[in-house]
Order: sequence, then structure tokens, then C-alpha cells
Amino acid sequence: MSIREIKAAEVRLSFDVKVGTAGLKPLAVFPSQPRVDNSFELALRTEKEGYNVYVSGPESIGRTTYTLRKLKERAKEKPTPEDICYFHDFEEPLKPKYLLLPSGLGKELRRDIDWVIENLKEESHKMFESKEFEEERERRIKEIEEEKEKIISEMSEEARKHNLTVFLTPTGISLLPLVHGRVVSEAELVQNPLLKSRYEKSLEEFGEKFRDYIRSLRELDYRLAYEIKDLREKTAEFLVDSLLYRLEEKYRGNENVLNFLKNLRKNLIKNIQFFVEWKFVEDNVPLRRLTESNINLFRLNVIADNSSLEGAPVVHEEMPSFKSLFGYISYRAEMGILYADHSSIVAGSLHRARGGYLVLRARDVLENPLLWESLKRVLLHKRIYLGGIPVSDLFPLSVGIDPQPVPFEGKVFLIGDYLTFHILSLFDPEFNRLFKVKAEFDPTVNLTEGIVKDFPRILKKIVEEEGLKDLTPEAVEEVLRYAVIRAGSRKKINVVFGYITDLLREADTYSKEKEITRQDVKRAVKDKIFRSNLIEEKVKEMILEGKIIIDITGSKVAQVNGISVYDLGDLSFGKPTRITASAYAGEKGIIDIEREADLSGPIHNKGVMILTGYLGNRYGKRVPLSLSCSIAFEQSYDEVEGDSASVAELLVVLSAISEIPLKQGLAVTGSLDQLGNVQPVGGIKEKVEGFWKVCKLEGLSGEQGVVIPSRNVDNLTLDDELIEDLEKGRFHIYAVDTVDDAIELLTGVKAVRFHQMVLSKLRKFARMAELRKRR
Repeated sequence: MSIREIKAAEVRLSFDVKVGTAGLKPLAVFPSQPRVDNSFELALRTEKEGYNVYVSGPESIGRTTYTLRKLKERAKEKPTPEDICYFHDFEEPLKPKYLLLPSGLGKELRRDIDWVIENLKEESHKMFESKEFEEERERRIKEIEEEKEKIISEMSEEARKHNLTVFLTPTGISLLPLVHGRVVSEAELVQNPLLKSRYEKSLEEFGEKFRDYIRSLRELDYRLAYEIKDLREKTAEFLVDSLLYRLEEKYRGNENVLNFLKNLRKNLIKNIQFFVEWKFVEDNVPLRRLTESNINLFRLNVIADNSSLEGAPVVHEEMPSFKSLFGYISYRAEMGILYADHSSIVAGSLHRARGGYLVLRARDVLENPLLWESLKRVLLHKRIYLGGIPVSDLFPLSVGIDPQPVPFEGKVFLIGDYLTFHILSLFDPEFNRLFKVKAEFDPTVNLTEGIVKDFPRILKKIVEEEGLKDLTPEAVEEVLRYAVIRAGSRKKINVVFGYITDLLREADTYSKEKEITRQDVKRAVKDKIFRSNLIEEKVKEMILEGKIIIDITGSKVAQVNGISVYDLGDLSFGKPTRITASAYAGEKGIIDIEREADLSGPIHNKGVMILTGYLGNRYGKRVPLSLSCSIAFEQSYDEVEGDSASVAELLVVLSAISEIPLKQGLAVTGSLDQLGNVQPVGGIKEKVEGFWKVCKLEGLSGEQGVVIPSRNVDNLTLDDELIEDLEKGRFHIYAVDTVDDAIELLTGVKAVRFHQMVLSKLRKFARMAELRKRR
């Protein structure tokens, strides 16, 4: 037998904390998460497609803080990504093109382009209004005009030979008949058919040559237009080249910039009139806006400037939307029309995170299915498409643009819980392809001497961030106890620091001293429980009033106290439950009343079936099991789930068979295997404290206690008052390894003798069953 009574010293939580938080340097790095670190290392080292990360863990454990810290450390080792710029494509005006430039060069090039534009605005009109330009223009015009006059003179001479004269009109050149040196009007031609006939003959004779002259004149007009255009272009070339030369020299080593400048030069020369017109429309607001809009087409829009980065970017998008994640186009109204160009493009988090890391909260993204699908499209196609509905779909009177998508290189880290990960893994076929790495946070870690030593500095970090009072050494110890209790094991500590932060805030509120004391922390814990334990208090009240029947003294046959745990979300508590059994000769075996009433879950049903296995293994080899036995959880009207009551159920069945009474002052918890071993269960703290509270309500006799699996001793993180009752012998906790240990504790009968009495009863049941068959 291996029955062991647990002493108060074994379960008392005390730590050698010698310092408070005052004067300490805060410790930000805590605690290590080796499983997460391993996942991060794989993802960050692998450049292959799909190695994005799903960071899983409970809320308030610090998933985001830990992830950001790790990424920022790694980001320093990576190269800084290029700046992302957009420029207007004059050949495809509705499709702006991107330009990737080394970090910091985008802002510099934009500044240089702006310098060129401002100089063109100032100098172009001067150049085209200069004396030299006007003289050259007049020279070219005069040269062409002289040639035209020569042709017209020659044409006039030839016309006279055919009795025609050349007549210049605003709409062109006409030929009229000439008689004895006098011009004949059209009215005279109508009245004189003979004269008209001669005129028509002259036109026919001179017509071909006349058309040659006209062609020559038109060619001169075309030549004049070309000469003026050529003069303007050469003037523009001179001006533009004088400005761009400095830039071409500056960026000589960058092929992308040189190609951009080459394209810019061509379009500046071609559209120099925008700059010439600038000075003439300054006082005309509508025209000035239109001209300014045209000039802005030459500017460079730097949507992602990485000049301030040292390494790769780490972007945490706290409120993801189409605009914030994918960027957007900012339309503006111009003369009643919604208008946009390359300067209207605004970057999103994906642009800023390009070449680095983007951290998102999974639930925020999944709340909008279209957002999630769009994010997956970016990861699948490695292109960033600007978000939102095309404005032309909403406003017909609009000029929309379709920017060239920027290539995406980077990692996405989704912060979420395990349930979300599980659902995505099962139901989203692309999720596992895109998020190949899971980094799972452990809410509890081993309680080491190093953690105990560093704990004051950890709390100092919270104190500074929250602006709280410092803690005394005793207060630090009490908070450490709280973290260990939350872990549910004296060997572990809960690292969901959101709960500790809340506790410190509340203790600070109660504190009346310069520092937070142990009593402040205890009050904060006590009040936190008080705010949530209304149902627990009502249950205790019903037990005290006798409405829920619980026997905690004496001994009874076929009745034992099990303990259930109720989880309210923010609080769990234990409640004693009477388990009863009725055994008689029959063939039905064990009947679970909870299962028959559809009030039991599958794990509980499994536990009951294990009882049958135990009975068969222990007794069925010696005697036929002609047994019918019903088990019930009395006054239980909710679903019963779990197998932690299977030891208690076996005890009550054996008591019903043997008619040996069980001590009601001892409650039992533990899971049973078919060989009679007692297995560990959950909720030990809540179960022990739950039964202790009920016993304390009616008065502790010194005989009461709880029987637990020996493998659960580490989980005893108990209330100080309960530990005091253990120390003074008013309450007891017994650890057992086998059901035989529990039998001896609850019956006071040696296990060997007890089993003999059970066998005796089973033989009696078998004889009774045999007699019934014979009848």
C-alpha cells in the first residue's frame, strides 16, 4: 500500500525573494519560448515560398510583444529593402508604373525631380519669350514667307499668261479671269457665257500647274510648322538637358534611374507647354489647377521610403483593412469629375513591410473574408494589388487608374489562438500551403531558480510600463505565488502576463503606502475572486440550507462524495457531488443513469466502461458476474463529462455490492484504469478547496479530507487558510496510487479482506442468478 498524507510543508508556496522592484533595472526578455524560437528560426532562415508563420497561444501571453522583439532582432541583420516609387506612364496614362530604388534614393530622386520641375516652371517662359528665341523664330518665319512670296509671284506671272489673276482670300487662293488687264467678277461671268467658256478653258490649261504651286505653298506651311516645332523642341531640349545633366551625372551608376530620366526627358520636351503656360495662368484659379495637375504628372511619388531603416522593416498592422493593408488610391474632384493619377497612390502595410516582416492579428483579418482572400492572393502571386473597389464602378463620372502591382517579398506572421489555427488547417485548403510554420506559445514554463531571481525585474518592467508603484519584496513573492497558482503546479509558472498586469493594476489601486504590499496583492486576488464567484456562493448557500444534500460525517453504504469542477470562464470552482449506487443479482452489468438520461459525455461513458473492465479483471476470473448495478450523480442535472470520478464510482459500486460503508468525510477524485491504478486528473486545486469550503461551512471535525492521485501532488497550489487547517490537523489530503489504497482509506478495512467480502457477495449473486435460470 502507498497511502501518503500530504503535510502542510509540502504544499506551502514560499520563495526566497529578497528585493522589491524599487531601484531595479527592468527585464524585458522573459521567458524563453524554445518551441517558438525554433519555429521562428526555421521561417526566418527559409526563403522558400509558403514559410509564413502562424503564432499560436492564449491571449495576454505576450505573443505579439515576443514576436515583434524577435523580428526586430533579426531584422537588423537583413538588408534594407528598396524604396517603392510610382511614376506616370505617358504611353499608358491609366497604368502608373513602379520604380524600385535603393533605400533612401527614392526621397533623394524625388527631391531632384522637384528641383527640375520648379526650374522649368520658372525658366521655360523666359526661354520662350527671350530675344534670341523670338529672333530665331522670326528668321525662320521670314525665310519661309520669302519663299512663299516667290512662289506666289511666279504663280501670278504664269496665271497672267492664261488671262487669269491670283486672288488671295482668308480661306485660300482663288483664280479669276482677266480681260484687258481688268479682273472680271463672277456676276459678269454668269451674264456672259462666252467669257465664262474662255475662263473655264484657261482654268483647264493652267489648272495642273496651279495645283503644283498650291502644293508647294502647303509644303512651305508644313515646313513652317515643323520649323517652329523644331525650334521649340530644340529650345526645350536645351533647357531640359541643362537641368537633367546634373541628375544624369549624379545617378550614372544606377541603370533604373537613368532609364527613368531618359523617359522623363522625352516627356518633358514633348510637353514643355505645360511649364510655359504656368506663368500665364497664375491668376486664373481653374486653369492654374489644371496646369498644376498636368505638371504633377512628372513628379515622383515615393510611397515607401526606407531611408530611416537600419535593416529590414517590421510592421505591426493593428487595424487591418483594405486601405491600411493593401494601400489605396486617393481620388480628388476636378471640375466635377473624380480624378486620380500616380500621385494619388498611398502605400499599405504590405508595401512598407516589403523585404521584411508583417505582423497581423488573425481574427482581425478573418473578420473580413475578402481581406483574408486578398492577403492570400498576395502571398500566392507575390504581387501587391491595391485594395478597394474601382471608383469607376461607383462613380461613372470618374477617371480611375490601374497601377502596376509591386512584387512582394517578405514574411507574414499571423497572431491567433489554437482553435483558429485548427479551423483554418481543416477548412482552408490554401492555409497550410501559405503558413507552413506554426509557432506555439506555452502558457506555463518550468519554475527555475533563475526565474525566481529575475521575477522582481520582470515586475519592474510592468511597473514602469503601467506607471505603477514599486512592490515590496513580500508583494513580489505574493505575485509570484499567484503566477504559480495559475499554472496549476508548484513546479510551473504561468507566463500569461496579462493576468499579472491586471493584478498589479488592481493592487496599485488598493495601495495606500508608497509601495504595493503583500496585503494589497492579497486583497486584489481576493476581490478578483469575489467579483466572479456569485454562483459558487449560491451553491454553498444551497448546501448549507440542505437543498443540495451533501453528507460530510459518518459512513454510508453505496454513497460517496465525488467532486465536480465548474468552469465559469473567469473562475473555476469545485463542488462536492453525491454519487450513489444500487447493486443486485442480474445480468445487465453496470447501468450509468447519467448515460441513460443523456446527461453524460463520451469520456465519462468511457470511464464507466472501464469499471466493467476492472470488475471483470478483478473478480470475473473467480466468479461469474451475475450483476446489475446502477450508478447516479445525485442532484446533477447538467451534462457529466470526464473520467475523474471513476475511482469514486468504483468505490460506490463495490460498497453497494459488499454492503461495507464508506466514510462521508472523505471526498475522492481520480481516474481509474482497468488494472486498478489511480491516474492523475485535472482541477485538483479547485476540487480540494471545493470540498474543504463545504466542510468548513458545517464545521471541520478533523476527520475530513480529500483523496487524490499521488501524481497530482505537484498540482496542490492551495489557499493559505486551507494549508493552515492541514498544519493543525483539521483537514487532510491523502495521495494514493491504487484503488486498494482508496478502499482502505474510505472503509477502514484492509483491501484483501474487502475484496474477499465483495467476492462473497458476487458468489451469492451468481447462485441467485442460477436459481432464477432453473425456474
